Amino acid sequence: MPFQIVEKTGFLNLMKKAVPQYKVPSRSYFSTNKIPAMYKEVRANVEEQLTEGVWFGATTDLWTSSVGGGEPFMSFTIHYLSTDWQLKSHCLETLFFPDDHTAEHITEMMENMLLDWKIKKESLSGITTDNASNMRKAFQSFPCVWFPCFGHNLNLAISKVLKIPRVESATRACRHLVQGFSRSWKRKRELQKKQAELNIPEHSLIHDVVTRWGSTFEMIARFLEQQQAICGVLAGDRNTWHFMPKDNDITVLEKVSQLLCPLHDFTDVLASEKQVTLSSLKPVLEHINNEILQDQEKDCTLTKQMKHVIREDLLMQLRYTEEMKNVLNISSFVDPRFKGSFAENLDDTVKACSDEALALASHTEDPPAASTQSTSSTNTPTTKRKEKSLSGLLQQITSAKMNRSLTPGYAMPSIQEKFNSEVNLYSSLPAISADADPLAWWKAHVEEMPMLSKVARKYLCIPATSVPSERVFSTSGHILSPQRSRLSTENVNMLTFLHFNMN
Repeated sequence: MPFQIVEKTGFLNLMKKAVPQYKVPSRSYFSTNKIPAMYKEVRANVEEQLTEGVWFGATTDLWTSSVGGGEPFMSFTIHYLSTDWQLKSHCLETLFFPDDHTAEHITEMMENMLLDWKIKKESLSGITTDNASNMRKAFQSFPCVWFPCFGHNLNLAISKVLKIPRVESATRACRHLVQGFSRSWKRKRELQKKQAELNIPEHSLIHDVVTRWGSTFEMIARFLEQQQAICGVLAGDRNTWHFMPKDNDITVLEKVSQLLCPLHDFTDVLASEKQVTLSSLKPVLEHINNEILQDQEKDCTLTKQMKHVIREDLLMQLRYTEEMKNVLNISSFVDPRFKGSFAENLDDTVKACSDEALALASHTEDPPAASTQSTSSTNTPTTKRKEKSLSGLLQQITSAKMNRSLTPGYAMPSIQEKFNSEVNLYSSLPAISADADPLAWWKAHVEEMPMLSKVARKYLCIPATSVPSERVFSTSGHILSPQRSRLSTENVNMLTFLHFNMN
């Protein structure tokens, strides 16, 4: 609600009845005092949580508000794995971006946001944005890999399907029908009666949004679900028969719904902020190309045409560079649900993973324990009771092994040998089920495979889509409403931040 609600007569009367002795603060108290104080407190908490992250995935997007002066904003979300292998994400900024949306200005804006949050560019393992040329160019100089949003690319491909003349005509007829019901309370009322009579779920018809193909699919699917009830309503009034799509249009809508349903499901799954997504991208793409979009004998001409359009456009949009392919292969390999089952060349993938593990080990490997420390631990007197306990015996065994490793002439295994040993162990373990949590698996096996787990920590936090940033703008659109069109850009940022980060 707008800050000014605290000065409205109705609200003041309510508070006077509810808490007579309480004096309601002014509007300026909330806008200039309370909200900034809350923002400062929550920001400090988020900054503390960010210290758990070693590697970070990021998303960003650009948006222009539809109210006020049409101010442009840039969002910034961060994703990382905590010390206990929990995938965490935060909306950090929704900043006013008055400059031209050139690649140079986007790069400068992102660098300033990273600096403000004390996140090093070198700590970014990936950035996911839409496929716009300015975004693509903006992050070429970053040390991390840039990924095009899978959802955006799929949206572009399916948008071309919806422009096929027969599909466009059928979709327009369905949209006309939905509008005819939404503008008439009488038809809505009769639809509810028919739904009850026919024992059909009492769902409302759905309007689509032109920029979101998912909403068009939902509109078509809902029409097909309610088709019997809709026909019952329209049959009772001759003047409404023109709303009903023709039989040919309904057949087209059924074919469109049948093709888009699995694609819609994949888009929703890969847009999650609570699950690992990038490692699933390669298996999903392979399934889409080899199963969903492959021509079948039973397919009609229109279905084959739609599949061809999506396949050609999607393959063109997803022309991954060698660096992108490398990251996709590594992320899929270190996901215990897939391992190497989706690698085009398993040996090359293991080699790339090995190179990454060695690079990480050279920067983050802990120094070996000092000899004085091991000596003091072995010379520490222990009681007879402790020596006979399991912990005491294990302490003696590990101390003896450490002493042997410090003995001159003892050959310590090289880092490469350690990694090879970990890969052999990893490959020997059975893959977990597809619906299991890969992060929970790594949490249980991190001590067995410390080098490989570092690679997993780096790449499993990268989101496959830029949907997190788009969700930020959906929320900002509700905050910067027509009733709050004079809200300052600073307050938009603070209120959006609080919405996403308050516990």
